Amino acid sequence: MPTVSVKLPESTKERIDRLAASKGTSPHALMVGAIEAELDRQEKHDSFVQDALRSLEETKATGKAYEGDDVLAYLQARARGEKAKSPKLKSVKSMLKSGR
Repeated sequence: MPTVSVKLPESTKERIDRLAASKGTSPHALMVGAIEAELDRQEKHDSFVQDALRSLEETKATGKAYEGDDVLAYLQARARGEKAKSPKLKSVKSMLKSGR
């Protein structure tokens, strides 16, 4: 396993030591966990952005999208345990004309 050296302000090192002690773990394990958690967060964010950009391109290409109110009603019904009809794709132009 490679070793990485990181220079930290004394106050940060003290905070790490304090937190690690309170969690019953080592400063090393705490730092590795924090780095891994941030990497996961960043990767999920990047994936979310890429999915959104793909969705935007699909909407532009097809001119169709789901109306927000329809999706919300569907999700609320499902959360209540009810059967619900899936929302239907609609023309973006028609939604814009109707002010939605």
